[in-house]
Amino acid sequence: MKFSRVLANSNKASATSHFLKSTMVVAPLLALLAGCAALPSAGPISSEIQAASTERRAEPFDYHLIDLDDNVTSVLSAYQPNGLAKVFTGGKWAPKHIVGIGDTVSVVVWEQGNDRLFTPNGQAGGVELGPFMVNQSGAITIPYVGKVHARGKSVERLQEALQVALDRKATNPQVIVTLKQNASSLVTVNGAVRKPGQYPLDLSGKKLLDVVANAGGNASPATESYVSVSRNGRQAKQLLSNVFLNNDENIYVRPGDRIFVTHDPQTFTAFGAVPKVGEYPLQASNVSLVEALGRIGGLDKNAANSQGLFVFRYEDPQVIAQLKTEYRGSNSGKVPVIYRLNMRDARSYFKGQLFTLRDKDVVYVSSAYGAELNKFIKILSGTLAISKTASTF
Repeated sequence: MKFSRVLANSNKASATSHFLKSTMVVAPLLALLAGCAALPSAGPISSEIQAASTERRAEPFDYHLIDLDDNVTSVLSAYQPNGLAKVFTGGKWAPKHIVGIGDTVSVVVWEQGNDRLFTPNGQAGGVELGPFMVNQSGAITIPYVGKVHARGKSVERLQEALQVALDRKATNPQVIVTLKQNASSLVTVNGAVRKPGQYPLDLSGKKLLDVVANAGGNASPATESYVSVSRNGRQAKQLLSNVFLNNDENIYVRPGDRIFVTHDPQTFTAFGAVPKVGEYPLQASNVSLVEALGRIGGLDKNAANSQGLFVFRYEDPQVIAQLKTEYRGSNSGKVPVIYRLNMRDARSYFKGQLFTLRDKDVVYVSSAYGAELNKFIKILSGTLAISKTASTF
């Protein structure tokens, strides 16, 4: 009888010990479930992003959360960031050639009547004088005329000046000035081109793509190359493929311009509930959000929240103004923005096709709450197994 009581007491003690051990392990996990943010996760869940966006804090990375609707896609599609055409507003027109030191010009004179200065009487046609090189003082020396200042004049203005000077010397002269050699109107091309160096400009002018072609063309794909132009203290750059696509960006260059081509592949980064987290090349001028999702394998069907697709980006303040969103700036001059798209809505796929990714965009897919719960269940199952094993000792 005593033995049975001892055995019963022993079983009760063992059960109590097992319960206490299980409670010691499970209780913290229940608290963990209450605070879902403590569960293992690839990033913030949708509700956390939503909550943080509504808080008004004066922080450098305070962001706007904007739903990707028809108005937003329309504004983003029409907006063009500052490129070459906006900085160099006169780039639509070819510049006049300005004569400079080292240039060589030819002067042809026709005379009418008797007592001709340059051609004997009875000889038809004009006579070519020169060629004349513009010296260091900026002048050329013409027979019977002397020094004529040429530097800083267009070919037309120099021709007018010689006409006036010869009117007092020759008989009814007609003067034509042509540029024989261009040594002053040069542009410099460096960087990722096949033949860097200095290149002269034609009298008719040259556009940016013409100059890059003269330098042997870009050494890297146009979708991975940026071209920058520096002129009189101003500088602007543009993706080379955009210069090909947009004729306004193919500006006329000016003497003294410095052109630099760089190889800088455009990429976007995918995080969260996607099949493969990583950095992906854009490899094209216009890659839509839907195309980008196709490249990364879409959403992880076992973990993704299809209502929680986000694109993180630093946006230009002009875009925020057009979207009529309250402006909250940053130290860099750009505005942190998160665009949200609900992939459960069939219309979102059309909106995703109109949304173009930009260089350094971050595509993030949040995890579904069920996925976080599944993680908890797996942790709980493993913990209970450990607890069961411990109770056998």
